[in-house]
Amino acid sequence: GKNLTVKTGGVDGCHCGEILEQIAAGRLDTTALITHTYPLRDIEAAYDLFEHRRDGVIKVAVTP
Repeated sequence: GKNLTVKTGGVDGCHCGEILEQIAAGRLDTTALITHTYPLRDIEAAYDLFEHRRDGVIKVAVTP
């Protein structure tokens, strides 16, 4: 109650295991959802791109 505002995305994590199995089995193609890929060292740039919705971004994948 200290005038905090909490914002979350609309991600439902309830079925993540099932979804990952579908992707791994090749039954679900998510490649069109990942529009940008960044190495972990550039995570600040990745967040900035996503936050400001530039360059047609849908989802950003960050690789280790």
